[in-house]
Amino acid sequence: MTMFRQLDPLANAGPWKKATKRGVKSFTISEEQYARVEERRPELIAEYEESLVMGRPYRDYLEVHYAFPEVPWFREGFKLLFGHVTEAASKEETPRGIVLAFRDRPNRPLAEQLFWESAFEEGKHWVECDFNAVPEQPEPASELEGGYRVREATASDREAVASVEAEASGQPRLTDAGLDGVFENSRWLYLIEDADNKAVGWLGMRREPAGWAMIDDVHIVPDEKAKLFGPAMRWASGFLRNNGGRRQRRRVNLDDTQDLATLREIGFMPGESGVDYVRPTSQEDIDVKVEERQAHGTLIKFGDWR
Repeated sequence: MTMFRQLDPLANAGPWKKATKRGVKSFTISEEQYARVEERRPELIAEYEESLVMGRPYRDYLEVHYAFPEVPWFREGFKLLFGHVTEAASKEETPRGIVLAFRDRPNRPLAEQLFWESAFEEGKHWVECDFNAVPEQPEPASELEGGYRVREATASDREAVASVEAEASGQPRLTDAGLDGVFENSRWLYLIEDADNKAVGWLGMRREPAGWAMIDDVHIVPDEKAKLFGPAMRWASGFLRNNGGRRQRRRVNLDDTQDLATLREIGFMPGESGVDYVRPTSQEDIDVKVEERQAHGTLIKFGDWR
């Protein structure tokens, strides 16, 4: 008699692959990004059996990702594993704090409680805009409408990248480690200059499997944003289409209504939405926040999806 047994398709898979298949997760880190953390900062990956919480330093933030097999594991294990990750992270490498891009929509009530107890606060709401079938088109020229020019960034452009990012984000200038991460994460890093050869923006882009291309970073100084965002995004979409990006994705904050409208005009459509939860890195700042909450005496509701 022939006997059949069910095979576990993840039996020989690595931690990253297993995490992407867990039922309770906010885990969007790429395999390449995971491998980089695993090689250089393994202490930022906290695992217990089938559960995982990890931190990835990027742009002077600590991005937090998690994956658990079921709700009880999440309830019992998140704060413990998250604590191991934050103990391993230093304020020097993540001076802008911690951010968790939350998309685990079915488990939001439980997550809100766990995040509250872990000193997180609700940040920006966002949506991932997808262009699922980018049409073929000629390679875009380096000149943009309005007298701007796009060129590939080099190591000599580090100061220009940091200056534009600080002005566009309103955050302190990137540290050397933060700049290293930007150059390393981007498969393509392009600087945008005005007619006077002054840097006014930059684009950080990369490729993922199945023909996907991610526009991770779009930073434009405020005085040029209204004129430059549309031409820059059309250039980026055309460039990526000619470099294997048949499908493209850009995450946008929901309060950036003009950016959303521009992306729709190009062909992007709103997809998955979520919200950032943020908190400081230093224990001193966290203690102050916890004391304030204890004095307040109530649990603040975090709002709802838009």
